[in-house]
Amino acid sequence: MADLSLILWAQEFASPALTAFFTAITSLGSLEFYMFAIPIVYWMINKRFGFRFAAFFIFSAYLNSGVKHIFMTERPPQELRLVEQEGYAFPSGHAQGSTAFWGFLALKLNRPLAWLGAALMILLVSISRIYLGVHWPIDILGGLGIGIILLIAYSFIAKADLEQIPLKHWMIGSICAAVILYLLHPQGDGPMTAGFLLGALPGYRLELRYVKFKEDAALWQNIFKLILGLAVLFVLRIVLKPLVSWLPGGIDYVIRYGFLGMWATLGAPFVFTKLGLFKKPHVEATL
Repeated sequence: MADLSLILWAQEFASPALTAFFTAITSLGSLEFYMFAIPIVYWMINKRFGFRFAAFFIFSAYLNSGVKHIFMTERPPQELRLVEQEGYAFPSGHAQGSTAFWGFLALKLNRPLAWLGAALMILLVSISRIYLGVHWPIDILGGLGIGIILLIAYSFIAKADLEQIPLKHWMIGSICAAVILYLLHPQGDGPMTAGFLLGALPGYRLELRYVKFKEDAALWQNIFKLILGLAVLFVLRIVLKPLVSWLPGGIDYVIRYGFLGMWATLGAPFVFTKLGLFKKPHVEATL
């Protein structure tokens, strides 16, 4: 891990403009970007695809955090880091996350241009982590490798009809899965991801059964949905923190992100439906 040659070589080309460019690129691999992008798919394009997308990405983030805490690899020296970054290095969460995110979209679209765009975004995000001095090359390769393995594994189960699972079994399975994930990895992002799934999995099926939210909407309705949905999402994230921060062992994260997952899959669609933020079917007048 002590080979700094690639980082030092990349930083030979450093300039304020290039640093600003790669800082912007690396932000496309941040949690905040994904929290903004995935709800767009769920609330505005296709909720069934959006749910699979969110579940796949959250599990990828969980696995990344778990592997980080197994290897506990230190990042490159602080003096080489051009941005603030804490936590363990291997595998790169940005490289794995961008592979999972853009690769999943490309897998869905399955067009040459989609695969080309995904490859370009993954490459740029990965390079940014080296240039900014926050990852070793092996971290990038590890993140890319895990992301690709997850995409291959998902491609084999992509056609499974999850909605055929009885509601009772789905609810029990969701709770058991979240508890098991938390117990296996109660550190790092483990509680956060387990909590989000604890809220999102039941919320999704309850929405399908009782709310039946319609994604198709006019442009102004989609803009309003996005502003309202994300505003509540970020308010919940902030407001819940001091209320549950006293709880030990990451339970506070489980509760906070459980509410976020429930809002994203059930609460927001319920509110959008009650406000009529969808296209009404056109009824022709009859004589």
